[in-house]
Amino acid sequence: MNASIAFSRRTLLLSAAATLAGGASAIAGLAPAVSVAGAFPNLAFTMQRSSDGKTVTAADYRGQVVILYFGFTRCPDICPLTMQNAARVLARMGALASRMRVLFVTIDLDYDTLPRLKSYLANFGAPPEIDGLRGTPAELAHLARRYAVEYQAPASPDAPDPVSKITHSSAVYVFDSRGRAEQILSTMGGAGADIPAITADLEPFARRA
Repeated sequence: MNASIAFSRRTLLLSAAATLAGGASAIAGLAPAVSVAGAFPNLAFTMQRSSDGKTVTAADYRGQVVILYFGFTRCPDICPLTMQNAARVLARMGALASRMRVLFVTIDLDYDTLPRLKSYLANFGAPPEIDGLRGTPAELAHLARRYAVEYQAPASPDAPDPVSKITHSSAVYVFDSRGRAEQILSTMGGAGADIPAITADLEPFARRA
């Protein structure tokens, strides 16, 4: 694929996904999923997993359909709503949920320790279907750049009003069982997320896993 075409397509897709930040009204009329096949590189990372503290890479998730989301545990709205919707999708998937992995990558490295991540995500489900990832600043920056995710967080957990200063792109990525980027779930972060439609979009990937 021509590099300039791929870049333009990626920019357009991310612009559409960015409407997640506007809440339910912003996602009205959006398709539940937008294809990004061929627009992003395969899943690749090295980070620590919150459930057991183990250092893992994307290879540990080969054979599973991965839903990847960047967020932080102090988020008051979009992050918990996104994770709640992800849990609802998994519940609706039934037995196929065992072929899915929801990975929550924290951008708040000064506050989100592995125990905090583990405790937070327990509100939405249990490993291995839902798990947290925490990297070094360099590992996080590398993964974010790979998928054009923008973020910023305070330099200290004691910074004044830190939560209001934490920002991040809210795209939710889907990778197939081979680690190939397939979709952005355009409405996962909205109160009006169409859970049956999102589930229907994901089921073919899970069945092939």
